[in-house]
Amino acid sequence: MPLHVRLVNDADVDAVVDLFLQYLNFYGQEVPAEQAREFLLSRRDAGDSVLLVAVHGDDGRADDVVGFAQVYPTWSSVSLGPVWVLNDLFVDPAERGDGAGRALVRATAERATAAGAVRVAVTTAWDNMAAQSLYESEGFARDADFIHYAHVTPLAD
Repeated sequence: MPLHVRLVNDADVDAVVDLFLQYLNFYGQEVPAEQAREFLLSRRDAGDSVLLVAVHGDDGRADDVVGFAQVYPTWSSVSLGPVWVLNDLFVDPAERGDGAGRALVRATAERATAAGAVRVAVTTAWDNMAAQSLYESEGFARDADFIHYAHVTPLAD
C-alpha cells in the first residue's frame, strides 16, 4: 500500500493525539488526552511547529495515519541560519517496518532544505537503537563537537 507524508489536517487530529500519547508514554510521560491535544494544536496553529503525518493509501484518509513527526524550526547563532529540530517522531508499533519512520525523516529533511535550514537536529534516548539506526542510515551523525546538557523539570500538573 502506498505511503504518503503530508501536513496534519484537522481530520487527522484524533489519530495524531493517539500516537502522541503513545510517544509520550514511551518516554515515561502520562498526560490527559485533552492536554496532549491542546499542546499539539497550539504548536501547530501558532506556527511553532511543523506537524507531519505518514498515511497509508492513495486517498490519505485520517484513519490511515500510521505515524507523525513534529519539527520545531529555530535559529542557530553559530551557523547564522535556521535549524529544524526533529523533536518528535513516532510510528504505530503495529505499522513499524513499512518505511513510515524513514518517510517522515526524509520529508522533514526535504522540507527543511526547502525552508533554507542549514541542518536538521534530532535527539533520542541512548537505548533507542532502532531510532539511532534509522537516523544514521539517513545521514545523521552523532555530534562530535558539542556535549548537550538538559535540566529536566517535571511536567506541570
